[in-house]
Amino acid sequence: MIDPNQASCPKQKVNMDIQRAHKEFVQDLCDQKRSVYTILAYQKDIDQLIDHLLKAGVTKASEAKVDHLVKYIDKLYVVDGLTPKSVSRKINSIKTFFKYLAKKGALEENIAYQIKHPKLEKKAPRILSRVEYNALRETARKDSKYLTMVEVLLQTGVRISELAGIEKTHLDLSDKPTLFVPKRESQKERIIPLSKKTTDILQKLLEEHKHKESKYVFSSKSGKALLIRNIRGAMERLFEKTGLENVTVNDLRHTFTAHQIKAGVSLQTLSRVAGHKTLATTQKYLKYVELDKAGNKELLEDL
Repeated sequence: MIDPNQASCPKQKVNMDIQRAHKEFVQDLCDQKRSVYTILAYQKDIDQLIDHLLKAGVTKASEAKVDHLVKYIDKLYVVDGLTPKSVSRKINSIKTFFKYLAKKGALEENIAYQIKHPKLEKKAPRILSRVEYNALRETARKDSKYLTMVEVLLQTGVRISELAGIEKTHLDLSDKPTLFVPKRESQKERIIPLSKKTTDILQKLLEEHKHKESKYVFSSKSGKALLIRNIRGAMERLFEKTGLENVTVNDLRHTFTAHQIKAGVSLQTLSRVAGHKTLATTQKYLKYVELDKAGNKELLEDL
């Protein structure tokens, strides 16, 4: 007689509709309490993949083959003109989706494991000079919201996703002003000291919008947090108006880190404030600012 507790039965294969699989995958991400930005990114990536699969006649998850994925990735390069970095991010989404399908029993095997990431060239970060970031401030000065965004990005080094999620309760604008950055997925929570200049600009913005019912510092007309893509788009327009070439929002974070190291702030302090996963991440900036060793100051410098 077989002991039911010791029986090892094979997984029953689920003949799952590919679009239904996508909906269940997104729900699974929600159940895991992944950030809204992560879920939206996955949703968009898999939407595009499924559109390609449906055009190829694939309606069931089990019908997808490695060749379908290879042709889709080729399309990302040739037709869509994506960079290797962008393709690599989409491959991450594909791998996560197919891992989920295999776990659900919708596939006999996870075919996405055969897909390799493109080799990425590691470029030195774009670090803005004092003249450049002051020119950016001047361009943004006509709009208090965007000026405040530029100031917070430059003076705190927060990521664009963290900027979008800043709530009014995250700010302490008393005698020792700080910004609280909550834990998000793999990033630890941290507290960033705010300079008088940054504090004054934030207070001015909050005063201007004091009648607006929103918990977010940077909000839309409906009171919701601004979407990352909208912030990125606004920043890109500012860069263009300022005449800054080859600059991304993340380069303001690089600029913050590099200038703080140049000002003599210790690697330990800066690593904690910037939310770097390891000290080695902070340490690599030494070569970008042409220093042999870091200083030992604990207070941040105004940019």
